[in-house]
Amino acid sequence: MTGARLVILVLSLLTTSGLAVVLGITDPTAPLFFPTRYLVWNLALAWMPVLFAAGFATVHRRGWLIPLGVAWLAFLPNSPYLMTDMVHLTEGVELWRHVLQFGVAAWTGIILGVVSLNLVHRRLEREFGAAVGWLAVVVSIGLCALGVVIGRFQRWNSWDLLTRPDAVAATTLDWVRAPLADVQSTGVALAIAAFFGLAYLTIWSLWGSSGLSARLQTPCASE
Repeated sequence: MTGARLVILVLSLLTTSGLAVVLGITDPTAPLFFPTRYLVWNLALAWMPVLFAAGFATVHRRGWLIPLGVAWLAFLPNSPYLMTDMVHLTEGVELWRHVLQFGVAAWTGIILGVVSLNLVHRRLEREFGAAVGWLAVVVSIGLCALGVVIGRFQRWNSWDLLTRPDAVAATTLDWVRAPLADVQSTGVALAIAAFFGLAYLTIWSLWGSSGLSARLQTPCASE
């Protein structure tokens, strides 16, 4: 990807984020409160994995790959999580506005997730080979779907992984042990994984073998 295209991509994502906010603050029925307040927060969280992935893609020392990779993976579910915010849609005179607002936010979240995943994928591919790169993609998408379920149905967030890791692990393991006990959560996890995976494959095929990281490419990291 050329420098110009990279700039256009970033500006487009910033613009769609801003559009989602504008649709909310110009809503005469609920300005700056519902659904804009939490949607702005969720959009901010959705940008976090891109920042960590950019660091992951450009850092020179391999020792930084682990903390940056863990931080990226912890925040990655916030990107596709924006799709689930549509659960808040209710009938009303401003329904069209909220549909557009949630739709734009969901689109932005998915593309942010794809961009960050591509950055991590390409760095791992350069460092350790194609097999490791694609294995990381598959595992990350699976864990990302799990993270969406943790956030939407168990009501944990990325910060809870730091402040209450034992509680997050306990409730998550309960669901993993008996996934069919909560069909809704399991169905959402499978749908998120399928959609996010297909979105990644679609964008990856359009970008080609060099991907987004061509512009951010660095020499192989040192120990």
